[in-house]
Amino acid sequence: MREYIIQSTRRGKDYIWGTLYYSDKMAKFRIKFRCTYEEMKKDNPPAMIHRFMTNGRMELDPELSLLWVKDGIIPKDRQNIADILRTNNLKTYREIDMLELCMGRCTLDDIYLVRLK
Repeated sequence: MREYIIQSTRRGKDYIWGTLYYSDKMAKFRIKFRCTYEEMKKDNPPAMIHRFMTNGRMELDPELSLLWVKDGIIPKDRQNIADILRTNNLKTYREIDMLELCMGRCTLDDIYLVRLK
């Protein structure tokens, strides 16, 4: 099981929003937020966190977790994806590999991942 801290930089320091888990055995993601949306709301979560924290969810199922991951990685249908894979010594496209390439950093927000395990 891979484990990543989901964080961003706020007011000059790192802010932890939750944890992303990935099961290599099942090839599935799962996200657990650090606290309820009501508690996080006062810290003004990034749009990508805010979007998925509706209805008081503390945890996202594998399907929603994958959607969250896909929003922050290089898409499978990107025009030059074959070049990106080749440059990074990857034979096939997998979301987990794309996530590890950029550690969750994208142009949509200031979120990034720190791998624990």
